[in-house]
Amino acid sequence: MAVVAGIDEAGYGPLLGPLVVSGVAFEVPDAAAGDDLWSRLADAVSRSPRDAARVPVDDSKRLFDQSRGPRHIERTALAFSLAGDRAPAHSLTVPGTFLGVLSALAELGEDLACYPWHRGADFAVPLAADPSQVEADATRLRAAPGARFLGAWTLPVLVGEFNRLVERHGTKSATLFLKTARLLERFWRDWGERGLVVHVDKHGGRNRYGLLLHQTFLGARVRTLAEGPRESLYTVAEGARHMAVGFYEGGDSRHLPVALASVFSKYLRELFMHGFNAWWQERVPGLAPTAGYVVDGRRFLADIASARLTLAIDDRLLVRMA
Repeated sequence: MAVVAGIDEAGYGPLLGPLVVSGVAFEVPDAAAGDDLWSRLADAVSRSPRDAARVPVDDSKRLFDQSRGPRHIERTALAFSLAGDRAPAHSLTVPGTFLGVLSALAELGEDLACYPWHRGADFAVPLAADPSQVEADATRLRAAPGARFLGAWTLPVLVGEFNRLVERHGTKSATLFLKTARLLERFWRDWGERGLVVHVDKHGGRNRYGLLLHQTFLGARVRTLAEGPRESLYTVAEGARHMAVGFYEGGDSRHLPVALASVFSKYLRELFMHGFNAWWQERVPGLAPTAGYVVDGRRFLADIASARLTLAIDDRLLVRMA
């Protein structure tokens, strides 16, 4: 059985809140490693959130906006989390809590207690999805014959870590690839001997990833198959391990695992921002919440300026440097 994985991020551009990079993996028959997983899982998933009988999987930007809220991405992320092989080990439950979701899915690069708005804070989830529907969806996904979901892994990069990594490596694009490489290394270690295919959403306008892959997989043979604005394709081989990895423009609309990774990344980021906004709104009456993007992030910073001084908030933990 082959393993097909996907990697995508959410929160690369904002001024406030974390960058989240996620990876997901599916097991499929060897002969189906190149198949479209939307077709193979058609009995259980749909691109449309209006299809109540099937789980919506698409680019998170098509499933979520601020007016619609997190209901669709939350339904999808929690249903797949319950359906995956990782769920029993982490005892993820629905209903559950933010910290329970983090324990089940996330690997943090620093202690939440460093952040006043996350220190000791927890809240109930789902925020908007129907728990009974999530559980029914998980049952449907586990029974789907086309592919078996192995799990999701999320790497939230909180603002302090983000700033330190940008300072150390010079650019936020380097920070994004560091986290992507960590997921690639995990997939390589766990499934490199099984016929591994990894789809990654392209990192902005970057077309060349060969050197970065050489640096990630020292000693392995990295072969470039194609490099261009639409896609950049490579193979990595060492001994019995072999991986095909592609970086795709619009990867979240071309490959289901990338779309699902984008959903996990967006959902985790929204949970972090939910707690962040609630903490500040308790301290600044009438404060409007923020999604953290640049224009509204500046508005938010102006609105909390007095409270930041009073509370002696360290801006290195609040505001991104890039």
